[in-house]
Amino acid sequence: MKIFRKGWFYFLLILGLIALNQFVFNYFLKVSYFEWYLANGSLIGAVTVLVTFVWDVNKIKGLISVNPLDYLGSYMQLIGVQLYAFGAIGKSDQRKKNPIPLLDLLVYILFSLLVILAFTLWTLVVVPIQYFLVLFLGAPGRIYLSSPVRPYARFSGVKLEIDQVPRNEQKPADWFEVSIASRPVSFTYALIALVMSLVKFLMR
Repeated sequence: MKIFRKGWFYFLLILGLIALNQFVFNYFLKVSYFEWYLANGSLIGAVTVLVTFVWDVNKIKGLISVNPLDYLGSYMQLIGVQLYAFGAIGKSDQRKKNPIPLLDLLVYILFSLLVILAFTLWTLVVVPIQYFLVLFLGAPGRIYLSSPVRPYARFSGVKLEIDQVPRNEQKPADWFEVSIASRPVSFTYALIALVMSLVKFLMR
């Protein structure tokens, strides 16, 4: 259906999830969903940054997208990717030659279930309200991602050399990128953690 391809539908879905979370937190936990996020937003942002380094998701542009369809869809696809990865690693045909010990298999299954549960809860609880932070704080990352050039630098002795190349070209190994374009998702969520820490400090 065409309605599911429209960004506004997913924007309303985000609002609906926020309203649902507010009800669940109020009814079961006796605390406001918004107060909970304000109190824990800095920690949530820090954990997100850590996850972006453990799983290299900086190439998934949708995680900092303005478009709610791309934003929500990227998180849903992350869950799907993890399901596929756990299944592929655990059930590969090559495992017949190198079977997994029973203890390792049990721990692996438990770990897989916990990761999938964590990703699902994160998508339902954290992702909706975080969209509005990404909407604003994701702007620098989106600008860097859309840039047609990438700035590089290197040290020749103590002398700093700088240059820029078209986005699709690669510099030699001794050059390093001096923008956040290589880790826009990590940068965005680090910025969210910083802003939420500042908000928490000002609310004391």
